[in-house]
Amino acid sequence: MTRRNVYHTGSTRAAPSDPGDPDCGDDTMAVSITSPDQNIHIRILDISNIKLWFRSRSFDRYDEERLAHQLGRLGSTAWITYHRRQSEAYRRAQGLSADELAAAERPSDSPHRRRFQEALHAVEGEGVSPSGAIRVRTTGLLRWNVTIEPGTLRRLGEDRFRSEVHATIRALLQDREMKIIILKSDYFDLGLPDAWLDLMRRLRASNSRR
Repeated sequence: MTRRNVYHTGSTRAAPSDPGDPDCGDDTMAVSITSPDQNIHIRILDISNIKLWFRSRSFDRYDEERLAHQLGRLGSTAWITYHRRQSEAYRRAQGLSADELAAAERPSDSPHRRRFQEALHAVEGEGVSPSGAIRVRTTGLLRWNVTIEPGTLRRLGEDRFRSEVHATIRALLQDREMKIIILKSDYFDLGLPDAWLDLMRRLRASNSRR
């Protein structure tokens, strides 16, 4: 469904929710971000509830390369903003001052934990759309690389393309979550069955060879 309400905000600022979207409630934890060209909006209620839509009549003006570039920048900005919002929510819930939160987020003095944190920031995630036409790769969810196969936009149209993007993001986050669980098990005893961890590592190795 093409959105008819247009909001102009900077790419690093939270934007109003789209009142045309019935799933967008008045949630103070929600993060809404606009792409650098002001044509694409993304709203994150939590990592399992992400909505993306286009400014009215803007989709047809894109080619695959330009749209991939905008989505990559939008994804990076949205995740950074979401992480900051989560940190602020944690600070308020714990009754911490800004300085106390900064101290809590400061890198650990433990060499073992510091190596884990460095590895965590370097985790690479990948999501592929059901049709295989859209692929998103990230490093630490801070750097997003989006590729769209030529001809995809005209073949899918706006509604199907949005559905494919949503599926790609879900696949990306699932892939990242699996890798983080395995990474944690490499550094800490999580009490997970060895057989399950071995299976996850084989899946990870298989996916990395694709």
